[in-house]
Amino acid sequence: MLVGTIEQALAEVVDRHRVLYEGRTIDAKLRAIIRAGAHTNVTEDEVLHILRRSRAVFFDTHVEVVSGHHTATYLRFESIARFPELIRQVAGDMAGWIRRAFQHHSITGLVATSSAAELLAQEIVDVLHDTMGLRVALTPYSCETGRIGTDINVGAIKAGERFLAINDVTTRGNCVSKLGKVITDNGGLSAGMMVFARRDSGQFPLMNELIARYPFYYTTDLDMPQWEPAHCPLCSARRPLFSWKDMPAL
Repeated sequence: MLVGTIEQALAEVVDRHRVLYEGRTIDAKLRAIIRAGAHTNVTEDEVLHILRRSRAVFFDTHVEVVSGHHTATYLRFESIARFPELIRQVAGDMAGWIRRAFQHHSITGLVATSSAAELLAQEIVDVLHDTMGLRVALTPYSCETGRIGTDINVGAIKAGERFLAINDVTTRGNCVSKLGKVITDNGGLSAGMMVFARRDSGQFPLMNELIARYPFYYTTDLDMPQWEPAHCPLCSARRPLFSWKDMPAL
């Protein structure tokens, strides 16, 4: 498809979603994909409010995510990150889980990417400042590729220190697993993992392996099935394909 045609198709998607979020059917569409997290006190109604307020979900579209998989339902966490009150709400619940889960096994800090996940990490540190005194170690993040690096400042993690890996969302589990490896490669102990949303829809075994191995927090489990390009029904239907990085704030 020509570039001009793709741009026109994306503009139509944006216009359709602006109408959708101003109408009455959006709540039902959001409720259909929201499932409660395993360790969260954020209710499904509150998750719905977060997603509706930020207009973070695209429906009935065709998006290639960072992993290369295709999906018809796409979550744009950067839209949530535009609202400080929503970041405070999510981070506050994450901080509450840290208090409960690690009251007998203290942790030193959080490892996050230099992306929207950094906002969550910094807010968690602020919430827990008086009781836990955590620090944040950041890895590089490419806005062009969506990939994370493994370099951190020398001494950011010291031998034997316990850190949590935190990211905004996870699909296959690769990014949070990579952040966990950053911790252990620098001599630390990987104490657990945190994300705002799972969007693996039970398709990727690594997620179940990580959840079985580590304390693993997610605010919500979103039903967003994905396909390999060769098996994508949207490709077969010749639906316009958009890149994750081209999906705009609504």
